[in-house]
Formats: sequence, structure tokens, C-alpha cells
Amino acid sequence: MGEVLAYVRQAAGSGGQTIILFVLAMSIVFVIGVLVVDFGLWLSERRGAQKDADAAVLAGAQALLKDMNDTNGAFQDAVKWAGYNGVDASTIDGSPTTNCSPGNSCIAAGTSNCREDASAPDSMPWVEARIRHPGANLFSSIFTLGEPDIGAIARACIGSPSSQSQLSPFGVQTNFVPAVGPPEAGNECLNEDDDDGDGTVNDGCPLSNCLEPNPADPSRTRPIYGAVCILKTGAQGSVAGQRGQLTIGETDCSQTSTSTLKHDFHYGANAFCQLDQEVTTGTGNIIGLLQGLNERLLEEGRCDQYFYTGNAGYDDFNEVLSLPGAEPGDVIAPSPDHVFSLNDCWITSGQDGVAPDPEGHVHTYIPRAIDLVLIDELEQGDQTATITGFAGFYVIGCYDDSIAVQTKELIEQNLNDVGPYLNRCDHPKGQDDILGIFVKKLAPPEAVTNPDPNLPLTIVLVK
Repeated sequence: MGEVLAYVRQAAGSGGQTIILFVLAMSIVFVIGVLVVDFGLWLSERRGAQKDADAAVLAGAQALLKDMNDTNGAFQDAVKWAGYNGVDASTIDGSPTTNCSPGNSCIAAGTSNCREDASAPDSMPWVEARIRHPGANLFSSIFTLGEPDIGAIARACIGSPSSQSQLSPFGVQTNFVPAVGPPEAGNECLNEDDDDGDGTVNDGCPLSNCLEPNPADPSRTRPIYGAVCILKTGAQGSVAGQRGQLTIGETDCSQTSTSTLKHDFHYGANAFCQLDQEVTTGTGNIIGLLQGLNERLLEEGRCDQYFYTGNAGYDDFNEVLSLPGAEPGDVIAPSPDHVFSLNDCWITSGQDGVAPDPEGHVHTYIPRAIDLVLIDELEQGDQTATITGFAGFYVIGCYDDSIAVQTKELIEQNLNDVGPYLNRCDHPKGQDDILGIFVKKLAPPEAVTNPDPNLPLTIVLVK
């Protein structure tokens, strides 16, 4: 009998220990669950703070594009845009600083040393924002952990692009044809006649109607941003069979093979190209380029799906591009001055229903947004050209050479809506020209250096 009672007492003691261990384990699980929930909230606030900081500096940088010494305007515009995103103005320090008051957000702007490298200071103007968000607690306050200080930092620089990859292999000539006596101008540059009778056709004219004289360099032209451009791809105006196509490869910008022209205009070439680098010009049939553009445009629709504004099935200008620093309700339309950002509607080859690249490479791109190469000039018998810059380009579509100029003029009557003229370059032929619009857009950080008067200015986020 005594042995039975001893066993009962032992079993009861074991049950008590089990209950204690169970309660302890459940308490630990509860604490972990509480922290996971609150950590998720804090992470969401951190993303929100980063978004607000990015938007503020991009808005402020627009002022520096107009005047690189206007740090006060940059500060005011950044503060204003932070307010649009819900940051309480009373929590932003009232004067420019990167050393925020306790609990506050702060914004500052400068005219040099954007990358903060004392050993190699740059001359890039900048705007920086340090934005704080309140970190709400659902459960962790039970454990007197307090409210966390959640913040994010962003810095935008103003510079000029010096190198780039994912280029479409088409070169736009930026050199002048030297004038013999008074230069031809205006409509005289739109024909193949010697209008001034000096023995030279179109002397002193830009080599493309997409270009205008560059006041910083009289020997060159620059893209006319915000206007409709005709990329001539037919035989008209070509030099010894050269029609602007370049042979940029997957790994080497100086590749000479023309076999990937269609592929590279579809996906963009992976090779990294730099200013002043020699690039090989293509000859012969350019149909492959137009076929590649057609395949690229057949993949559009993501921007229309996410940012629909009209013209169903096509990615309109304001569905592809947005304007950092725009006032609420502003119309997003082509502009000669603004720097645009690409909306988050990228597609990736081989993913989400997009066909894989037959070459096995992975490319991420927006179909109607391409990057073109600016070159010096296509010359008789010369097989190379020198890179003078890079320029973003929004593709409208392809039109026969006989109606390209007329179509350009119709589109320019209302640049707020180019949608009715969008096409996908279906059934490309040798007489087709590409119509589109040059745009200044945000550039990747590694591709931007000091502002260069011969190159377009752009904005880049470095933090």
C-alpha cells in the first residue's frame, strides 16, 4: 500500500513540473509572436520612411536641375514634397541640416561632394533627407520596450551619365556638317537640296531632326528633349549603307558581329559602354532591328495594367514615366527640362508569362522605354564611331517614311496624349522610321559623374 501511495505522489509531482514547463514554453511562444507582429509593423514603417525620403530628395533635386546653386529652392521643394507624403511639417527642422533635432526629420542640400569621398571630392550638387516615422506598438509595449525610432536616409545627386548598359544598338549622330558660307537652316534642312547654292547639301544642319545645336560645344548637337523625334532607319540619308545601327554585344561594347542586332534591340545589350569609346557601326539590312523592336513592343502591357490612364492595351507615356517632385494633379507629359523616373512596371525575360531569351540571358526592361547611343558621326568608309553620350527614348511606334513627318506634326499638336498614335511596329519594312520622344530619366549610381555641359543632366540616388 505504501508503495502505491509513493507512486501516486511521484506522478503528481511530475504532472506539476509538466504544467510549469508548458506554461513557460507558451509564454516564450507568446513573446516571440508579439515581437514578430510588432517587428512587421516596424519594417512596414521603415519602408514608408524610405519611400518618403526618396520622394523628398527627388523633388528637391528638380530645383537643382534648373539652377545647380539653388540649394534653398531644393530644400523648400523637398520639405514641401515630404509634406505631401504625410510627414508633419512641425517635425521637420526648419533650416537645412543633416544633424536632425531629437525626434525630428531633417533635410539639407549642397553644391559639391555628393558622394562624401574626401580623397576624391566631386562637384555634384545634392539633396539629403533623413525622415523619421513613429513606430507604433501593438503588443511589445506590454514589456515596456517603448516606441522605436524608425527612420530612413536618402540622397540624390545631380550629374551627367558617363557609362551605361542595356543599350539599344542604334546610334544618333551629334556632329555638325560644317557650313560652307552661311549654313542652311529650318526647312532647308528637311530636304536633300542645296538650298543656298554653295555646292554642299544641308551644310551646317544637325544630322537629325531630333537634335539642336549645343550651346556648350559649337561642333556638336544634343537631343531635343520633350519633342517628337524621327529615327531614320531607311536608306534615306544613310552613309555607305550605314543607317545608325551599332553592333553592341552581351559582354563587349566593341563587338563587331551583326548577328545579334534583332536580339539586342528586343532585350537591350548587356555590354557596358563608356563615353569616348569606339563602337562599331552596322551596315546592310536594318530589318532585324525593327523586328526586334516589334517583339519588344508585343510584350508591353504591365505599365497599362498597373497605371492605366487610357488607350487600353498600350503603355502610355504617363504610364511608363512619372515626375519626381510633381505637384498633386500635375499632368505627366513630355518636357525639355524635367528628369523622369520609370514606373515600377518592369518585365523580366522568362518570368511571369514573358518568353525567355533564346540566348539564355536574363533581361529586365520596360518595352517602350529604350536607351540610345549618341555618337559623333557616320562617315564614308569608316566602320567605327565615337560615343558622345546616352539618351532615354520613349517609343511611339513605326511609320512609313512618306508619312513620318506629317505624323510627327500631328502628334506634337497634343503631347499630353500620344496614345492614339501608338503602334507596335507590326510588319516592319525597310521604309519604316521609328517615332519617339527623347526623355531625361534617372540613371544608375555607378553611371553618373560630375555635371558636364556637353551632356544632359540627370538625377541619381546614392543612398
